[in-house]
Amino acid sequence: MSKLSKLLIAAATVAVVVLIAIALSRRGSKAPEADTQVSATEPTLSAAAETKRSAFFSKRPRRQAAAPAANGQPIGTPVGATNITSAWEDKLDEILGSASPDQDKAKQMLELFPNLPADGQEEVAQHLSNLVADSDFGLLRAYLTNAALADNVLDVLLDDVLNRPNSLKLPALLEVARSAQHPKAAEAKDFLELFLEEDYGDDWDKWQSQMQEWLKNNPD
Repeated sequence: MSKLSKLLIAAATVAVVVLIAIALSRRGSKAPEADTQVSATEPTLSAAAETKRSAFFSKRPRRQAAAPAANGQPIGTPVGATNITSAWEDKLDEILGSASPDQDKAKQMLELFPNLPADGQEEVAQHLSNLVADSDFGLLRAYLTNAALADNVLDVLLDDVLNRPNSLKLPALLEVARSAQHPKAAEAKDFLELFLEEDYGDDWDKWQSQMQEWLKNNPD
């Protein structure tokens, strides 16, 4: 073998070794890169969790307005309510913090209620449940039977009527139950069945007569 051939073989061998070393170094560099990416995302997740926790424990956070429906009004707002009260939380705090009698506070909240977004109606309904006397329940019953209100608002009003005297409770439940479009119709009917211990289907005249008979035997 000539001297030139030996030199060419040696050069080729060195080149192969260099290429192998480069390939191995590139493969080895991938794992640290993945580790870097994982560690880079960890502070973000931690920060998000901390932010969520802080928001949960914050004192009375300001609520976002309810999502608008097709007609531009917040979902759950009674039909015809076009003047959505702004800064309703401040107005509610003002009413609750006043020295007015509970009856006057309830009256102001009832006037405020129709123009509130759904989240405002839910909170005000909770206060009304405590402030509206049985003698004035007719004012609150009108909202309970309003099928246009948001589901969570109706839940509060339904809970309220269940704590009223029988003479107020059962007629209100019957009115809701017989309204096929009302979101709480099925629930109201179930409650009636528990009291009357019978299911009269869609025979509302029968429901009415049996309810009146039951009320005679179960006065408030």
